[in-house]
Amino acid sequence: MSDLLEGTSAVDVHCHGWRSDEVAALPQRGFLDRITMLGMCLVSSGLEDEGLREILELTTDTAPIAVAMADRLGAILGCEPTRDGLAAARTAALGDHRAYLRRLWADAGVDDLVMDDGYPLPRIDGRALGEEVGLRVHRVCRIEPIITEARDAAGSYAELADAFTTGLEEAVADGSIAFKSVIAYRTGLDVAEWSPSDCEAAFARWRSDGWTETREHAKPVRDALLRRALAVARGAGIPVHIHCGGGDPAIVLEHARPSDLFPVLAAHMDQPVVLIHSGWPWVEEGAFVASILPHVYLDTSLSTPWASLAIDSRLEILLGIAPPAKVMYGSDEASEPEVIWLSAHLAREALARVLETGVERRQLNRAAAARIGADVMGGNARRLHGLGAPG
Repeated sequence: MSDLLEGTSAVDVHCHGWRSDEVAALPQRGFLDRITMLGMCLVSSGLEDEGLREILELTTDTAPIAVAMADRLGAILGCEPTRDGLAAARTAALGDHRAYLRRLWADAGVDDLVMDDGYPLPRIDGRALGEEVGLRVHRVCRIEPIITEARDAAGSYAELADAFTTGLEEAVADGSIAFKSVIAYRTGLDVAEWSPSDCEAAFARWRSDGWTETREHAKPVRDALLRRALAVARGAGIPVHIHCGGGDPAIVLEHARPSDLFPVLAAHMDQPVVLIHSGWPWVEEGAFVASILPHVYLDTSLSTPWASLAIDSRLEILLGIAPPAKVMYGSDEASEPEVIWLSAHLAREALARVLETGVERRQLNRAAAARIGADVMGGNARRLHGLGAPG
């Protein structure tokens, strides 16, 4: 195994919080199911039920990420890498979850989490979570919950926009290091420009329709508020993270590609925007956009860790097309905290293999390869978000 990136610190630039008591209370035999892409998406979209249990367990048993988790976590916990073995050992470990999770972070070299606070809801206090589990947790404020909180009390689009702006400004004052939007799950990434009268009329239709998410009613309002968020972020000097690409079954897949968002990105060329997931599965498209627009950044999540056997090829595309200084490691952990640990290992190992290949092909020297790897794993995220040095 390559030692190119040995000792590098990881900043997970895209993950989600958890409540450790809830994690411990879940059926532990279903742990491996919940860390697969299918299992995680079914949970996050509210579609998990007993009718899907047979197919979920079948797919988990053959999923490389589940095999890797079972083998590696089994070695850490000293148990058999089976559902029953992990269930018993993990139950015992979570009895002292603070010590257990700190052991995992040290093993994987994870120092900082950049936490999207929009899932799960109610919002998780990142500072409290960080103190509990021994990490520095930095808040990314998702804008959609602010829209939901403000719209019921608003009598017009103008009132909604004002309340929304206030909510964003309060998040900045509270220490948020970025805003995040999942408009791709609501009305799509083809964000248009709308007049104030268009927004007022759409708001009225949307409210009378019981806030049903439709492109006819909700889209003008959500498009305008995303542009408002970009303006507030510019004034605050923070980046905007935008979910770009596929996701769980709620995604508006026909309007989720990086090319759909390109007009907005081009219009805000001097403002840092992170394409969360790099446009997965259209990572070539996302990497191309980042290669021609100076302040478009990419995170590796979904490619890491769920591309499993294809992680190396995804990283080759991202680092071969986009400037490596704009690629940041992320896990998109949204189910079990052990995903943060496993993902950091898998990403660092795959990144080292890809960079070693670059050295072998004389496209990189070893010093440059090590510097690129350390920056992707943490340095780029620290620089973009103004984070401190590794602890």
